[in-house]
Amino acid sequence: MVRNLSNALMKIAMIQTPLIHSTGAERHTLRLAIELQKKGHWVEIFTNDVDSQKCFPELISKVKINVAPCPINFRRFRYYKALLGMREIGKELAKKDFDIINNHVFPSEWAVYFAKRRRNVPAVWMCHEPPFWFFQPAERKGKSKIYWPLFEIFDRISVKSINKILVRSNLMKNMVKKIYHRDSMVVRDVIDGEQFENIFGQSFKKKYQLENSFILLQVGTLIHYKRQGDSIKALNLLSKKYKNLKLIFIGVEYQEYKKNLINLIKKYGLEDKILFLGPVPDEELKQAYAACDLFLFPAFQSWSLVAMEAMVSKKPVIVSNRCGISEIIANNRNGFVVDHTNYQKIAKNIELLINNEGLRKEIGLNAYKCIKENFSSWENYAENMEKIFKNVKSDFEK
Repeated sequence: MVRNLSNALMKIAMIQTPLIHSTGAERHTLRLAIELQKKGHWVEIFTNDVDSQKCFPELISKVKINVAPCPINFRRFRYYKALLGMREIGKELAKKDFDIINNHVFPSEWAVYFAKRRRNVPAVWMCHEPPFWFFQPAERKGKSKIYWPLFEIFDRISVKSINKILVRSNLMKNMVKKIYHRDSMVVRDVIDGEQFENIFGQSFKKKYQLENSFILLQVGTLIHYKRQGDSIKALNLLSKKYKNLKLIFIGVEYQEYKKNLINLIKKYGLEDKILFLGPVPDEELKQAYAACDLFLFPAFQSWSLVAMEAMVSKKPVIVSNRCGISEIIANNRNGFVVDHTNYQKIAKNIELLINNEGLRKEIGLNAYKCIKENFSSWENYAENMEKIFKNVKSDFEK
């Protein structure tokens, strides 16, 4: 007879890739762990590396983290390193008794595979995205074309060990179906909306001498699928007509891709129009949202926490239709959705907002209401995840 799980507390193992940067995926995992702990559950996070100073120090100190270092450091062969790292996590996790595994960013599903070879426990995958080689042609070039077919096979095998797949958008739901032939459940992300209220951007503008500028902001790792190049191209179309335009990039910087962006900037002669700030502390990031006039996110990805943060900061956002957050944006009401890679349309929407301050404020207010009313309760999010975990565990025990 299956016991009643409605009020049962659980021991939950969460798996995350290295906690060494302050980006959306890390924040999501840490916040979920903290909220589940508040509900009385025992939560432990398993990862290969931790930097408690660079990765949300105010959050990381509140959770139990198990570090299983990768035994060998392959600098050039990142997927071999990932494979060995996830094997170590799986072995470490299997030493303890948990009720459920909740793994997150790729390749955490590989760790589940190795853990379940030693201990049979149900697993719920929050699939931020499947591996990029499935849908990003750039990931199949160079040395990757040698080893990605083998890892693709192993990834498909690993996903068979997952009991339930969660995604953040219908875009990813369709992709998971196509890649793995599995159904998945859409669970939208949430943010701490209150943290972005009553923040002022004057000090940020003064620090970077932007007092008289119209500020375009894009936040996110400098990497090809975020498509910072589209934002630069859009700026180029407008820079001669609007002299006070400035474009700011905030986020972890991959130097090879940054070099490509710098070459593009030099080609257009935009050196004095663009700032690369790298990763910044949370307080400065909030000030950047407050200081900007509009937010750009032309990326191809499952969702966008940073776009949500801009929206709850009452800023208009322009996003790609290949980004999952486009599913909650209505054109000319709470933001703008453009065809992926269409930087000309990005520029047209920027110009529209430059010339219509009233529309900027109206769209920004509607964006704020959208996030505040629907996507700003971590308590509700954790409660929803808790129900999913318990249902999966109950089905597993039948």
